[in-house]
Amino acid sequence: MTTEGWLPHVGDVHLRIWLADAVFNYVATVAAARNMINDWMQNCWCTIELINDTSEDRRSLPRLPCERLFLGP
Repeated sequence: MTTEGWLPHVGDVHLRIWLADAVFNYVATVAAARNMINDWMQNCWCTIELINDTSEDRRSLPRLPCERLFLGP
């Protein structure tokens, strides 16, 4: 499975990350989200959802912590 089919090519996406019973909503670039999901597929340490919403809905969400770490290979 790859992220190519269900992630847009550019822009930001809304990620929902579940750690046990806690839920965290973040905005991240497509590149960071793709790399994070590819890393997650190696070792599923949480649950990740991609939420389909408008850019207005994403404005109030915080950026993914340490997002720039997921921008590299």
